[in-house]
Amino acid sequence: MRASRGAVLNVFRVEMSIAHMGFGIVIIACALVGVVWSPRAAVIIAGAFFACFLVALVVLLCTGRRGWAAVRAAYKSAFGWANWITP
Repeated sequence: MRASRGAVLNVFRVEMSIAHMGFGIVIIACALVGVVWSPRAAVIIAGAFFACFLVALVVLLCTGRRGWAAVRAAYKSAFGWANWITP
């Protein structure tokens, strides 16, 4: 049980640089969508990611994390998906 839990934690471990890359991709995608389609669509996409960040932050605050540790973990949770697209 301990080995499988450790393997799962390794799969979902995200570094801050990867989360920054995910945030950058979201910014670029929102700018591109705003230019190609409409600014409203870009705001909807940005709002969805912001809502994801807020949900993660609320969950972490409810589970006992406080301060910058909670913000960092929520940021990694919201934008850490870039780990799946980087080599």
